[in-house]
Amino acid sequence: MIGVNNCKQSKQSLIGMTLLELLIVVTLIGILAMFAYPSYLDQVRKSHRITAIADLARIQLELESSYNGQYDWHKVISSGKCTVCLSEQSRFVFSVTSSANAAYIIKATAQANSQQNLDSCLQEYNVDYLSLDASNKAFPLSCWQ
Repeated sequence: MIGVNNCKQSKQSLIGMTLLELLIVVTLIGILAMFAYPSYLDQVRKSHRITAIADLARIQLELESSYNGQYDWHKVISSGKCTVCLSEQSRFVFSVTSSANAAYIIKATAQANSQQNLDSCLQEYNVDYLSLDASNKAFPLSCWQ
């Protein structure tokens, strides 16, 4: 009986995860990411579209406030770069043109390299731009709501 009383009698349990439990967790994270990531990207594109719409209105306000018999948009937009816009240039390029039907048409063209052209609203109409003219006609209208 010399060593019986000195032996450690407690049992230690191992704390950890089995490989099967780890695979189940990784699979669940993958399934969640499969649905969440595309939705996240769509929301990011939508927020940039809303910023571009605000920039179109900002450009229109700038054109109207500086009107003196004619519209001069060269101060506002120079080589596709908007001086009063908050949109990232990698997502939208802004331009202003005039036509016989409208004094001016402001366009924000979505850029493919930033995948902004994959915006669900723009794809619904099969276009890659948002526009606003001098008579306040917006296109595509549902993207503005």
